Amino acid sequence: MIAAHQIQEVFSRHHGIVDAGTLLAEGINYYQLNQLVDDGVVLKLKRGLYKWSDTDNYEMTDVARMVKDGVFCMFSAAFFYELTTFIPREHHLAIPDKSKIVLPPYPSIKLYYWDAVPYQTGIQEVTLNGAPARMYSPEKTVCDMIRFRQRVGMDSMKEVLKTYLDKPDRNLTLLLQTAKTLGIEGVMRPYLEILV
Repeated sequence: MIAAHQIQEVFSRHHGIVDAGTLLAEGINYYQLNQLVDDGVVLKLKRGLYKWSDTDNYEMTDVARMVKDGVFCMFSAAFFYELTTFIPREHHLAIPDKSKIVLPPYPSIKLYYWDAVPYQTGIQEVTLNGAPARMYSPEKTVCDMIRFRQRVGMDSMKEVLKTYLDKPDRNLTLLLQTAKTLGIEGVMRPYLEILV
């Protein structure tokens, strides 16, 4: 039987969230795990994924671990980069087309199923509360908001683009290169001509 402090150490090494397979490999059995869940020491996030309850409650970190291959996109990425004043009510993540993912009832997650090029373009590794997560670059985020301008609304799209263009570290070359990769360079140029 592994002591509670040793179990906590396993969770600490994994930024507070661990899957059942890792816990079993570390010698923690289902009986112990269920006991920790019953005692409120460990939270069950979804089937096979657990969180140490004292871990800082930074929801995006939890979501990044729950959605395998997920990349924060659209409003989640725009908010992270301070490109929008809109606070999303749900987490937006892109996943490869045809992926099968079971989402937990909470927190609210919106998935975008994207083909290889839009999915793979512009992925960056960021740190959320000390844990690694994947998020699209600011340039890819701007391009995605333009790609989905009818769905997100023209006002939201313009806010994200204008805020990006006002940033001192903007990279217009990379922005246009990303737009070209995604096949929306022709759509983007008129907006740039108005705003730049």
